Amino acid sequence: MGYFILVDCNNFFVSCERVFNPKLEKKPVIVLSNNDGCVVARSQEAKQIGIGMCEPYFKIKDLCERHKVFVYSSNYQLYGDFSARVMDILKGMAPEIQIYSIDEAFLYYETGTEEEIFERAVEIRKMIKKWIGIPTSLGIAPTKTLAKVAGSLAKKDLLQGVFSLSSKVSQEKILHDFPIGEVWGVGRKSQVKLQSLGVYTAKQCREMDPIFIRKQLGVGGERILWELRGVSCLALEEVESSKSITCSRSFGSYVTELTDLSEALATYVSKAAHKLREQGLCTKTLCVYAEEMFDKEMGGRRSVSEIIPLPFPTNDTPEIIHAAKACLKKMFRPNVQYKKCGVVFLDLVPESSVGAELFWKGLDPKRRKLAKLIDELNSSKRKDAIFYGATGINPHWKMRSEKRSPRFTTSWDEIAVVKA
Repeated sequence: MGYFILVDCNNFFVSCERVFNPKLEKKPVIVLSNNDGCVVARSQEAKQIGIGMCEPYFKIKDLCERHKVFVYSSNYQLYGDFSARVMDILKGMAPEIQIYSIDEAFLYYETGTEEEIFERAVEIRKMIKKWIGIPTSLGIAPTKTLAKVAGSLAKKDLLQGVFSLSSKVSQEKILHDFPIGEVWGVGRKSQVKLQSLGVYTAKQCREMDPIFIRKQLGVGGERILWELRGVSCLALEEVESSKSITCSRSFGSYVTELTDLSEALATYVSKAAHKLREQGLCTKTLCVYAEEMFDKEMGGRRSVSEIIPLPFPTNDTPEIIHAAKACLKKMFRPNVQYKKCGVVFLDLVPESSVGAELFWKGLDPKRRKLAKLIDELNSSKRKDAIFYGATGINPHWKMRSEKRSPRFTTSWDEIAVVKA
């Protein structure tokens, strides 16, 4: 029998902030969303004060001041770098891995005893803490759904942080009281449906008739039942090629000028085009969209968009910027306040499949080399070491990030200083 291990980084964004700032340990800490809007991460201490997930910051500002809560803007470059480091460790510790999110991954071991897998999980947890400084919780089980249950229990076991549901005895005991609404894959509608049938716990769910639950919740519901019984139905998933690539942001203040809107759009095109090249893809269709404010006092807004097919598949940044700006000119209305804009690349195709066509020689080799060089320099130095003039210099429209910590691991200008 094989074993899944779910590795989950505890309060990930907060844990990243604590690595370079030890004074935050055992203190209430929260991290805010884009434009410092609402709470997206909380330390255990912040949860105990009563700060909820997704709460608007302006509503809890007084509470934070009273309890001396440390407040940070999202530092996505720092979090992304820490995530990559954690995943690199996991790739070296398991034969198979599925990166599930920025702070979670499933590992799979086809061989090994229950004791050996548990020891490996403890070793992984210690290694991540020692090498990266991030605390983790690990759940072990014969299925992904049970591993999720085990992972949630591991978070409560603060001493060891590893919990196993490998045996039938442990499954029976834990699932007896485990709420059905907390089972991975059971959404709000499914929870209400199951509770209307008298099913309130995971144990009650797994004891249902498979044919009956399929009729009630479909194939997905039946999979959950079998997974809770210890029969693996969900294998590790390969990372599929993206069907679309999107990049957008809300502005730090309202934008009314076409020049400012063009700079913002060019910035998002540059980021999205970099993602295209990273994945070895080209786009054949471009969608540009923006949000207009039509009643500022009431918070009314509407979306406008323009979609155009590109002459040929491309991942060339200047070429796409040119097309995007042409779209924007069609959409733009003077004296209108814009709060957000973005770009979506559609009809993605592998770069390797893009060949010469009639009246077109294919992707320009010189421009491809230049793009590769720019990507490499930005990756090794900092994200915006080299940028296109169309994106502007020190634009005022950028989203608010007034409480951001330094990008210690990705920017030479913000590297930590050690005083001896």
